[in-house]
Amino acid sequence: MTKSEILFYYESRQNPNGDPDSENQPRLMHDETIMVTDVRIKRTMRDFAKEKYGYTLFVDNSKDGSFVTADTRAKDIAKECNDESGDYVKILLENTFDVPLFGGLVTIRKPKEGEKGESGSQKITGPLQFGIGRSVNRVNLIQPTITSRFVGAVKDELKAQHGTIGKFYAVEYALIKIHGALNPVNLGKYLVEDYPKIKENFTKYCEQLPEILYDGTTQLVTRSKYPQRSILYLQVDYKDVLYNDLPSIVSESSNLRSKDTTPTELGESPFDFTKLVKTLNERKDKIEKIRIKYADDIKSDVSEMLSQLDDIKVDNL
Repeated sequence: MTKSEILFYYESRQNPNGDPDSENQPRLMHDETIMVTDVRIKRTMRDFAKEKYGYTLFVDNSKDGSFVTADTRAKDIAKECNDESGDYVKILLENTFDVPLFGGLVTIRKPKEGEKGESGSQKITGPLQFGIGRSVNRVNLIQPTITSRFVGAVKDELKAQHGTIGKFYAVEYALIKIHGALNPVNLGKYLVEDYPKIKENFTKYCEQLPEILYDGTTQLVTRSKYPQRSILYLQVDYKDVLYNDLPSIVSESSNLRSKDTTPTELGESPFDFTKLVKTLNERKDKIEKIRIKYADDIKSDVSEMLSQLDDIKVDNL
C-alpha cells in the first residue's frame, strides 16, 4: 500500500500561529525561530476544504455557529445521514473530510434518562499527521501598539474621551518548514472493500492534498495570517515504506539559516536539492511517484532538480 512523505514550506509576514497563553504572540523558541503546531496546519486545511468544496467537517461548530461537544457533533452528523448504527467512526469516515485524514476521538456521554445508547469512546488515528513546524530562519518580532475607535467599559460605564489601546504581534519574515506523513494503514479495517464509500472518499481527499495545503495556506486571509504564501510542496509516494527524512535531505540556503542575521525575504535559490536528487535516485525502485507544487520564485531551481531525476514519475502541479 502506498505511503507518502510530505515536505512543505510557506512564508509569513504576520503571526502564523499565536500562543493564547502568551498574549497570542508568535511561538518564539530559544534559538529565535518560531514554532507552528500541527493543529494550525490542519485547521487551515479544514477551512479551505469546507469553503471550496463544501465538505462536512467533524471538528467544526454546529450549523447555527454555536460550539458543541464532540459527541453532539457526531450525533448531529449521524442524524443528518440517517445512520442509527452507533458506529460513529464509520459514520464520520464516510461523511466528513477531516476524520478520514486526521482521525478523531468521540467521547459518548451517558445517555439521558429514557434515551437509548451506551457511554464510552470511539477513536481512530488519522493516516495524515504533521510534526511541529519551525521557521528555517531567525525572526524579528514586531509589536506595534494599536488603538480602537470603540471605547472600553468599566463597571458597565464607558471610558470617557478615548478608545481602547492594545498590542498586535507579528514577524517581519519567516520561512516555515512543515513535515508530514500519510500512512493509510491507520484506517485499518475501514479501508477495505466492505466500506467502499470510505475508500472512495479517502482516495479523493489524498489526491486533493497538494491543492488543499498549498492553496489553502496562500488563500488564508485573516487579520493574523495575511499575508502568507506557499513556496514549495513536495510529496514522495513510496511503495509500502516510509523513510521520514525529507527535511534532512532538502537544505536551505546559508542566508536563510544564518545565526547572525534575520532575513526579510526568500532570496535567490533558497534550496539546495543536491542531496534530495541523489537520495531519490537511489530509491527510485521504491518510489511510486513524486508530486510537487511551487512558487514562481523557485521555478528554475525546481526544473533543474526534476531534470536530474532518473525514471521517476513526477506530477508537476
